[in-house]
Amino acid sequence: MKRFLFYLIALLGCGLAIYTMVYDRPLLPDFTPEQPAGVPVQTTRVKIALYDWTENLEVKNAISQFNRTNPDQIEIEVMDIAADVYDDTLNMLMTSGRGPDVFSVDNAWLATYVNKGYLANLAAELEPGYLERFPSWARDYASGSLFKGGIYFLPSSIDTVRLVYNKQLFRSAGLDPEQPPLTFGAVKKAALQISKAGVGVNKYGFVLPAGDTQDSLQTGLEMSNTYSGYYFYDYRTGRYDLSVYAPWLQMVIEMKQQGSLYPGEALLKRNSALRQFADGNIGMMYVTSKDYVKLQEYMPKDDWGVVLPPVADLSKYKAGALMMVPHSPLGVNSASGGREAAVKVWRFLQSKEFLTILYQQALALPVVDGILNLPSTAPGLGHFKEFYPTAAESIYPPAPQIMDQYDPNTVSTEPRDSGDRPRMQLYLRIIEGEIGLRQGLRSETERLNQMLDIADTGYSFERDEYIYPDFDPREPLKGESQQSRLSKE
Repeated sequence: MKRFLFYLIALLGCGLAIYTMVYDRPLLPDFTPEQPAGVPVQTTRVKIALYDWTENLEVKNAISQFNRTNPDQIEIEVMDIAADVYDDTLNMLMTSGRGPDVFSVDNAWLATYVNKGYLANLAAELEPGYLERFPSWARDYASGSLFKGGIYFLPSSIDTVRLVYNKQLFRSAGLDPEQPPLTFGAVKKAALQISKAGVGVNKYGFVLPAGDTQDSLQTGLEMSNTYSGYYFYDYRTGRYDLSVYAPWLQMVIEMKQQGSLYPGEALLKRNSALRQFADGNIGMMYVTSKDYVKLQEYMPKDDWGVVLPPVADLSKYKAGALMMVPHSPLGVNSASGGREAAVKVWRFLQSKEFLTILYQQALALPVVDGILNLPSTAPGLGHFKEFYPTAAESIYPPAPQIMDQYDPNTVSTEPRDSGDRPRMQLYLRIIEGEIGLRQGLRSETERLNQMLDIADTGYSFERDEYIYPDFDPREPLKGESQQSRLSKE
């Protein structure tokens, strides 16, 4: 019996050997060079973090379609980070080594992220033809000496700031709805007339949603004042001077005193203010192009207008280019484990097809060739064109992002958005009457310049990169930094 089993096993072994030689292939699937049918192909997961856009249905559909159809088996995973804590959360993730593969970076933090090595240099992966899609200012901005001569991002869209006003409330107050206010004084006067005409029905001339200080005060105060030639950083001298904002803050203080400012401004959130405007309860407010979608969602019941922000007085009309800012540019994490896949996702998010979706949803004003000239296919975008950049607008060179780690009164070793927050809180304290106007602006100016001097003693900060001796606020991009001049000598 044992001999029989031995012969049987030997016979089966010979048959197996003959079969292998005849078909010249292994029998076991573990050694098959091709993936067996029914087994899914390995995908590469790319985590992305975006400041906004991700809740829009069309954006979600575009990302889902990319996941289904891209030939490289890449799957985009969107990280859920709330907009109001986005910068702080991203900074924490990056410093801990757990950052996303592709992410949007606030302009104020770009130089810091480049200096810390958080962003991948994409210069070798972007062919000249690809770069030509972007306007010259975007290419110059991205490749400037401040960013160490590499290309770590490319601005693909911008944000603009405007004053919106309710034409029906203007009529009810005896104001010409086709002649919106041009100066701070005219804004204050119009706000008072609107409030008086709306006594008893909760109508107010002006609203400042300072509960969102970053948005409301950086845009309504700092961005809009550039049209008067005012900015808190003096590019010519490389010093801070917040005293230039005294006229605007005085305007708001007086509106508050005369009862024409919507009450509760210190806690009022931006979306609530937009809803009040849409409901016909607000005469005027500052908004940005990225506010447009939310405003349209609330379906304004009255006719409304959109104009460039007012200036301090007529002598300051067009004294400077109105600041527009690149929408938080996209970067690739230098520590990404799948850089090739991350770069492909970065290019997808910068593609004409994806940017066109953002434009048609009124989520962004793309600067790449050909998109703003497309006819709008989405309904309700009649006013969106009034947010398009004009000849009176420009981006500005980066100003120093002085972190609280340079403040001798603060202990902080990592970048946080708190570098801007004390300034915003100061403006609000002045409006609320907690500190005197001149005193507050003077003390914060001194603090910022002290931090600047301390930063200048370190190795990572080069003050000459932020000084433009021939800076012209009407043409802010035409100047040359002192660092650039020195490098040519």
